Amino acid sequence: MPRAISRAVKLALQIFAVASLIGAAAPASAGIQLAFHESKTIRTLPVGTIHLRVIDGVGGQSLKAPITWRVLTYGRDDDGQRHLLAEAKGATPEWILPAAWYIVYAHLPDQVIRHLVEVAAGRTFQYTLVKSDAGARDHAAAQAPRFR
Repeated sequence: MPRAISRAVKLALQIFAVASLIGAAAPASAGIQLAFHESKTIRTLPVGTIHLRVIDGVGGQSLKAPITWRVLTYGRDDDGQRHLLAEAKGATPEWILPAAWYIVYAHLPDQVIRHLVEVAAGRTFQYTLVKSDAGARDHAAAQAPRFR
């Protein structure tokens, strides 16, 4: 992969830290402004919001128990690895992230659910992941997704 991708991953990590700090205080449509001192330019990084939840089977109720959530980059680095961008515990997390695709893991006591999510500039998406009995069979294999 070109070096620009590696720099983009590092920038995404820094931007996520900024987005986490501002939280809901800034509307997603505003974006995050970055000032580059070397070139004296200001760039706006488009951001969006995602809300996540897990339901107990199709048509089931939302799980209220704390869930460990992990958000990873969709793209891989030069070593073929994805990077952990965020982690939270709770039933229904909300994140403001730079517009991109991400892999989300919901770690439950008996299974891990993986889902691909899109964050679009100025948009809010609600993702519902479905807990299934079949997923519990694969729990041991998915318990610790590999990332750096």
